[in-house]
This record gives sequence, C-alpha cells and structure tokens, in this order.
Amino acid sequence: MTDNPNPTGRDLRDQGLTAVLAADEAVHRQYRRAIEQALDELIVEGIEFTADDVAERLPQDVREHAAPSLVSAVFAVYSRQKRIECVGFGTSSRRSRHCGAVRRWIGATSPPHAA
Repeated sequence: MTDNPNPTGRDLRDQGLTAVLAADEAVHRQYRRAIEQALDELIVEGIEFTADDVAERLPQDVREHAAPSLVSAVFAVYSRQKRIECVGFGTSSRRSRHCGAVRRWIGATSPPHAA
C-alpha cells in the first residue's frame, strides 16, 4: 500500500494488482504460474487470443479455484511489460460470462496484426 493519503486511480489499481498477485504466492497456490504458462504458449504460437483461450488451457483445479481477478492481473502485467498488445474486442465464449466483452490480444513478438 501507499503512504499517499490521496492515491490516484492508477495507484489504487496498481495496489489491487499487487495484492491479487501476492495472495496467490502467499498461500503457495501457484495458479499464477499456470496462467503465465498458458499465456506464454499462446504468445509463442503467434495467434490472437482472449482470456477465454487462456482459461481453456488451464488445468481444471486452476480454473475452479483461482481468483477470477488473478487472470486479469496477469494480463495487466504482461501488457505493461509490452509482452502482449490488444488488437481488438470480441464476445466471450464462456457461458459464465454471458456473452460479455473480451479483449483480443497478440504477443508483442508476433507479426503485425492484419487489418
């Protein structure tokens, strides 16, 4: 947390990301590693992907027990590190998301996105 009595929205977002990532490490769940592995595989493949695609590659226990915000936090870290970039938006294929919007991503080392 910050000592700043008036944190900005960015400060609060960053604190939240840090807390989510730390919670996974603190209890030795290591779900983050499984999420990173799935994301790394998609980056290497050089294809567009969504969070749904990452979820499909996760072991069942990770899908069932990882905090939903953990996947988002890992995506945020990768995006800030310029390892992935958003190339558009789509509709979630997961039933639990009720056709909610999802970002489409591609690895930053992948060829440029064709329009």
